[in-house]
Amino acid sequence: MCARQNEIAVLNTRVFVISFGTLPAVQAWMKETCTTFTVLLDRERTVYTAYRLERSRLRAFSPRTLWLYATRHLRGKQLHSSHGDDTSQLGGDFIVDKTGILRLSYPSHDPVDRPPVADLLKILGNLP
Repeated sequence: MCARQNEIAVLNTRVFVISFGTLPAVQAWMKETCTTFTVLLDRERTVYTAYRLERSRLRAFSPRTLWLYATRHLRGKQLHSSHGDDTSQLGGDFIVDKTGILRLSYPSHDPVDRPPVADLLKILGNLP
């Protein structure tokens, strides 16, 4: 998403990152990724509950996730501290149009499970 911010802007779209994390953890992540997205903190996980996002310690530390962490470490990238937060909370990707209709619901199976950005842009491009 970060590398394709210009395409998102052309579609007159806003991206919100919703996190249950602490402010220092979110700030560290934003510094590493893209600082132009709006971040909303949901410490009580109200949005996570509303969108029925699961918690799973087993899937949070799946082989695919551990491989991502290992390759990031080998590339010299710093792994962010969870600051004591529950790392079993899974995320998701959702597209809500300007009238409030949910156009995409993609709850993640594990932390690295995300739809391709091209698919998200295609959906956004087809919105009324």
